[in-house]
Amino acid sequence: MTYKIIYKTGISFISNAKTLGEAEKEATEYAGYGFGSICITEGESSDSSSDLVAVKFEHDDEWIEP
Repeated sequence: MTYKIIYKTGISFISNAKTLGEAEKEATEYAGYGFGSICITEGESSDSSSDLVAVKFEHDDEWIEP
């Protein structure tokens, strides 16, 4: 599965992670201070057909998986 990590700041990248857990860890490690929120979608596309699989807000410890 391919995951795209999108930060509220507008920065995004395609993750090399094999699992959602690995993608969440990678997204958190690269976030830095003041990232706002992070969304992870399945697939490389940024259009509306991408499925949101996880979101994390800056002051939360846990990921939300809708």
